[in-house]
Amino acid sequence: MLWGETECSRKTKRTAMEKRSGAIKIENDAQRPAAILRVANELETRGGEIVELFKEVRSATGQGVIPIHLRQDGEDFFIEVETGAWDEAAGGRVVGAVSAMRATIGAEANLELVSAYPVPREISFLFENSPAALFQLDLFDADPAEPEACAELFRETAGRHWDVDLGYGPEGLPLAEELLRAALNGETDHQVPILDGLVRGLGCYVGEVIRRNTGVRGSWQPSDDWGESRVLEFPDITLDPVGKARAFLERGDEDSIAYYAEYAIEELGKPAKAEE
Repeated sequence: MLWGETECSRKTKRTAMEKRSGAIKIENDAQRPAAILRVANELETRGGEIVELFKEVRSATGQGVIPIHLRQDGEDFFIEVETGAWDEAAGGRVVGAVSAMRATIGAEANLELVSAYPVPREISFLFENSPAALFQLDLFDADPAEPEACAELFRETAGRHWDVDLGYGPEGLPLAEELLRAALNGETDHQVPILDGLVRGLGCYVGEVIRRNTGVRGSWQPSDDWGESRVLEFPDITLDPVGKARAFLERGDEDSIAYYAEYAIEELGKPAKAEE
């Protein structure tokens, strides 16, 4: 199982990062190439060696450019630079680059971010190599428009990170709960953000467990007036497993996904009531 670094190790690295690049200031909305060169020059004055600028990385999940490859005190650091405000496009581009970097350089690579604007926690979080950050990074693009593929992405990600085969039986859900709790509660100095990709991946997986373990035909449908993104429709009931996944991730055992799936399968297995 991939549990990553200890909390003490992560704090030590964060302190070193703040001394190395955290105090570098760049102008809001400056030309990015010029800002990258300025950051590189500043890092050199602080004792670092610039190994490469604008390094292209490609992986099966995407591609990106690492603005700065720095070597300092015998370690390699890969530094992203962002000058613009944090909108959806900027976030998507940076996360895509982080994903490609992790896939090609490795989960233990030292990734850092220098930004002109304050960085949203859900973005800075993905530069860490904690178990929760690495797991959620692999689920960032989980697409509920294709629920079966979304569920399989969650199952495959769990297999890579936890060395388990969850399958699609309801007996795998208590284990998924336990492993998620361990990963998400492993951060003690600040709260772990729950990103939409994790919510969607887990929710679609829960929904597929229910759909595949009942004799009643069910199908995924777009959510209209309630539910998150996609709901699971059966002849006499509509379920919102994605919403239930969010409730579990935010509130814990009081909103158990294992109990939810077990209860739904049991209810769907009961004979339909005759109309009076």
